Amino acid sequence: MIARLWLMFRFEWRKLLSRKLPLVAALCVLTLALLAPKAGQVMDTAAALAQGKSAQANLYANGWTALCGAVNSARFFLVLAVVVLAGSSVAEETSTGTLRAICLRPVRRWEFLLAKLLGLWSYASALLIAVVVVAALGAELDRGLYDVVDPSYPDRLVRAFGDMCGYVYLAVALTLPPLLALCSLGLLVSTLVEHPGHATGIAVGALFALSAVSGLADELRPWIFTEDLSAPFVLVGDIAAQYTGTKARLATGALARGVWLPLVWAGACFGISAFVLERRDVLA
Repeated sequence: MIARLWLMFRFEWRKLLSRKLPLVAALCVLTLALLAPKAGQVMDTAAALAQGKSAQANLYANGWTALCGAVNSARFFLVLAVVVLAGSSVAEETSTGTLRAICLRPVRRWEFLLAKLLGLWSYASALLIAVVVVAALGAELDRGLYDVVDPSYPDRLVRAFGDMCGYVYLAVALTLPPLLALCSLGLLVSTLVEHPGHATGIAVGALFALSAVSGLADELRPWIFTEDLSAPFVLVGDIAAQYTGTKARLATGALARGVWLPLVWAGACFGISAFVLERRDVLA
């Protein structure tokens, strides 16, 4: 089974790399991550001048806040690209007839779905890591990545360089489970809807609907994973900006919830996808 999964996983990666959308999306997202720190400064200055105010430097801004801001700026387009790819993944196989050919082979349908999910998730994870690396480069060129100090007391060390690197690594790790849930959600829609265009639109709509529910319904917010896509780097940015109350948000329970909840969503969406595909008559 592992050998079959590995072969199908490699095949999914070859299909991803043969398409223009994943490559164009990666290029756009990485360019945005590189330019975001400088663009943020320009936009802040322009906004201040538009209000008739003189541009004032944020004393608490530093390379780490620039890094996190760049990642959060690129995150929206990264998430959108992943949803579009996941939403069209199975539907395209159905519309072109390749799903029927795959099901005629000695391959379990859930294995086929798992290979697709792993391929999408690995692409999303690799793109996230590349975004962080490029954002770090942009932040280093713009402000420099140094120790975080209190601007009122320049000799007072708040966070060492190594500590901030550790927080960034933790933020990357905490973003991976929500990305898996996102890929599983798109895969579920792609399994339910056979037309790739419709599936893509519904997957994007489902993501925005979940985000809206999370923002408007306080009682449902703890059970929706969409905020976990942005929360890790927002937290690191708050730490770098020396916001109060950030230490409480680093509690073990809060971090654990950001892992197990997206994994539950991923497992549920994948399980429903496998159930639906197993009972679909794709050989007719």
